Amino acid sequence: MTDLEQRRSRDPSAQDERRTVVVGLLADPDTPAEVAAKLVDTLPGVLGERVDGDTHWDVRTMTHPVTASVQDPEEVLGAVADKTADTDWDIGVYLTDLPMQHGQQPILADLDHDRRVAGLSLPGFGPFLQHHKVRHAIVRLVADLTGTADAGLERGQHHPGRLGRAAAKHLQPVRVVHLDQGRHTRRYVTTRGRGRARLLAGMVRTNQPWRLVVGMRTALAAVLGTSAYLTLTSTTTWVLSTRLATGKLILTLLVAVALMVAWIIGAHHLWERARDPGEREETILYNASTVITLSLGVLTMAAAVYVLTLLGALFFLEPSVLGSSLGRPPTFGDHLVLAWLATGLATIAGALGSGLDSEDAVRRAAYGYRERQRRDEIGEDDEHTESESASSSS
Repeated sequence: MTDLEQRRSRDPSAQDERRTVVVGLLADPDTPAEVAAKLVDTLPGVLGERVDGDTHWDVRTMTHPVTASVQDPEEVLGAVADKTADTDWDIGVYLTDLPMQHGQQPILADLDHDRRVAGLSLPGFGPFLQHHKVRHAIVRLVADLTGTADAGLERGQHHPGRLGRAAAKHLQPVRVVHLDQGRHTRRYVTTRGRGRARLLAGMVRTNQPWRLVVGMRTALAAVLGTSAYLTLTSTTTWVLSTRLATGKLILTLLVAVALMVAWIIGAHHLWERARDPGEREETILYNASTVITLSLGVLTMAAAVYVLTLLGALFFLEPSVLGSSLGRPPTFGDHLVLAWLATGLATIAGALGSGLDSEDAVRRAAYGYRERQRRDEIGEDDEHTESESASSSS
């Protein structure tokens, strides 16, 4: 008999009420809230199929930065328990895009039986099929919290087949850590090697690099304007695009992207420095996430500009005008390489344009909610330290 059935049997008059279990998804803004919104309609059916078909599962969502000033994993779960205590939820599951680690091992989930809450760190699930992996994990955590089965996230060995086998492949390799905190609490962590690589990719995913295209409007305008000018008016660009080798054309764009990424990081103070030796590896992880996020964002911007530039060249450039500079009738391939070179050169101009965007606008474009919040807190701490140093010296 499960824990849920035992509680019903002790209170027969409440059996009808107890057949409804309210599962609350408490989500951070941005990506976690989007994931929760996708789950709210499908999760009740999955819980009924895989956990308890005799129970009516009522899944609700709430978007709230409940752990606004909390970074420590233990404190995060405590803050979630305090928040869900004010609701009518039977079970609370917290979704956050804050990357959390147990030593050097990324954390997937924390589980507290006494307070009937669980927390999931989305970056630990990696960049692909994140919605499906999170759904499987929630189902298994809810099964554990209701006493139906052990969550068994570590390869699914404690689950009946209908719960664990289909999902276990998405969560390997995972192991459990029992926390000595006076509570029935477990933590699921991934390996240091593959797990940290997946964590980094998940951090980039939650940052949503494609938002950089519309988030940095000044840089985008600079790239588009420069590309249009080079494409439509520069005869030097016309001729040069047909003379450069393929390798040089590719290198031109890659160097332009690297310059723009470096400029954005330097102009908007996005590079972090470890404040003590213990933060070194964590700082490397965050800096790598920044570089990859910006690189993918700038490449996405360049791809969009390339398509627009190509369409503009095909529409506005008369074959006779372009052919007079090339000394022969232009081909479609000439338009392709012209748009490529113009985009690469214009991306360099976009680096200068990015300096005109405000630091807040750049951070909103480059990072998710919790990463922006973390960086704001670091900035406030640094300012406070500097003010104390100035006061003591005076």
